[in-house]
Amino acid sequence: MSPSHLALLITAISQSALHHSHFGSAAPPRPEWRLSAHRPALLRANSRRPRSHTALLSAPAWVPEWLHNGTATLVNRTARLVEKTPLQAAAEPTSNIAIDGGDLWSRARGTREELKEIASLASSTAASAPIIPQYFPQRAWLWRQWSGTIVRRVLPREVIWNTAVACSIALFLTMPGPAWTHPAWRMTLASSLSPLEKVWLLASSLVSFVLSFFLSQAYSVWRNVYSSARRVQGRLNDLGLLCAAFATRDAATGSYTSEAEETLRTVARYVRLFNILFYASVTTQFAPLQSPQGLDALIDLGALTADEKDGLLASAQMHNAVLEWLSNLFDTSVGDGRLGVSVSRLQGTSPIALQMALQNKLVELRSTYASIPDQLSGRMPLAYVQLVQILTDLLIFCTPFALVHSVGGFGAVLGTSVVTLFHSSIVSLAKLFLDPFSNEAPLLAATAAALMNDE
Repeated sequence: MSPSHLALLITAISQSALHHSHFGSAAPPRPEWRLSAHRPALLRANSRRPRSHTALLSAPAWVPEWLHNGTATLVNRTARLVEKTPLQAAAEPTSNIAIDGGDLWSRARGTREELKEIASLASSTAASAPIIPQYFPQRAWLWRQWSGTIVRRVLPREVIWNTAVACSIALFLTMPGPAWTHPAWRMTLASSLSPLEKVWLLASSLVSFVLSFFLSQAYSVWRNVYSSARRVQGRLNDLGLLCAAFATRDAATGSYTSEAEETLRTVARYVRLFNILFYASVTTQFAPLQSPQGLDALIDLGALTADEKDGLLASAQMHNAVLEWLSNLFDTSVGDGRLGVSVSRLQGTSPIALQMALQNKLVELRSTYASIPDQLSGRMPLAYVQLVQILTDLLIFCTPFALVHSVGGFGAVLGTSVVTLFHSSIVSLAKLFLDPFSNEAPLLAATAAALMNDE
């Protein structure tokens, strides 16, 4: 609701109150409320904001001046509160946070040594660790874990802090003290908080339900992105399998011909280059590889040539351009016999089936990897995440006040610790699930390096 509409609503309410204050006398005719001649200015895009939001409204003559002036002051102050300053507007995210972590310059960051390290990690063919941290199902083993758990993230920050706040509240409301501190008044205040316990019990059930549903939805986002990444890996393996199976072989030795072997090496290099550039486009860890300096680091490792680097920078398509290179390579290789000749041509059949299979795999690959940025962009609406955060924070904040009367000071402190641990852990875990590539928090997320290097 805009400030001008808020002024209209407040003035209309005041008019209704004046109408009912005549106590049975004939009420004055209610004039029709309408916007003044300045109304088109409200509908004009990017119009200059008026100095006073209530100047656009024409009030009836019978409305008292003090009421109209008070309404105008209230609306103007409300508008100043809700209006964003330039600093606040600049602090709002303007890009896909799940892809670049809110850092628009993530591609340009990194020294030469850091670029070499990132390029070496991205081009590695050995998986250093599983994509998802593994575990033993034994209870004793799970209780001993600290690294890679949500307890490590929540316990030092939120549980200890909220426990300290709960201790302060409990000491203030329950501990005796000197006469000048009015301990009786504080005891009476603790007793008066007993109705809050009933409200807290009802709210806790609602918050627990909302958090459970929120966590399941966040896990669905994480699982969908992980499945899509695995499907990308599967389509790339399909391309390698088809090319290896249908590459031209020497009839006498059964080995690949020199032309076919060179084609397979080029296909393998393009597949690795596509993998590197694609994950560089959806992660902050490997984003610097899309810069000219990052491409130079890949040239040093043999992932691409200088001419290919110039083509990538000229087209600005990165992994999409590599996909086009693969399509052209398959087309020419099938056409000149480097792929499919020993299987199809010698049997008198057309190699068009192989060409169609390879092109279909490329189309499936494109549709699969294109869905990952879409899933990250629409991972969760802001209003949903904000509502869950507000509900959780209010429940935790009210916990010591709601429990101090029924369970005492120690029980209120212990209850606050438990409630904070459970509810904050669920919210934090859901936020981590909404960050599948560790662009915001490097914990409990499938790393892009493991996805690139895992076979």
